[in-house]
Amino acid sequence: MEEMLIVMINNPVAAGAGLAAMVCLAIWPLFRARSTMLMTYIGNNLGFALHYTLLGQWTAAAMNGFMAAQTVVAIMLVRWPRLRWIYYALIPVLALASLVTWQGLPSFLAATAATLSTIGRMQTNEVVLRVLLLASTPFWATHDLVVGSLPGLVADLLSMATGAAMLLQRSRPIRSAMPGSVQRTRVPQRA
Repeated sequence: MEEMLIVMINNPVAAGAGLAAMVCLAIWPLFRARSTMLMTYIGNNLGFALHYTLLGQWTAAAMNGFMAAQTVVAIMLVRWPRLRWIYYALIPVLALASLVTWQGLPSFLAATAATLSTIGRMQTNEVVLRVLLLASTPFWATHDLVVGSLPGLVADLLSMATGAAMLLQRSRPIRSAMPGSVQRTRVPQRA
């Protein structure tokens, strides 16, 4: 933790970009509409692209930049499904960018997280979108621990907490499967 604070102090612009991105990543799950969730996610991607660039984490920077572009396309997919080919065309670019910028474990973690996010943003079902975006956060959290990004780690932890809470709130099948959930049944009334 001390090392993370030193990284922030030594890179105030990176810290500022990370903090702005952190807010976006922490609040995206609070929105109900798919388009609002994804617009907020763009803010997260652009902020972290700058943050990781300033920290010299090239794979994470590239993943966030390409994910921002994919998210713009993902927003338009509901209205114009034909644009799906653009989204798919960006997937090999993500893979190539991770290979070109390869830095070992941090690159693997960033690429895995980006893959889960990429698949998630393609979803038109809000619950599946939430599940896949939430599934990417442990990979980002581990990445941020490895590279010393305190804003990234805090954002990931906040996103996991709010994402899980919103997923529970928004998903009836998940709520009903939870231990201790009360199932309401109708009791016939006498006439």
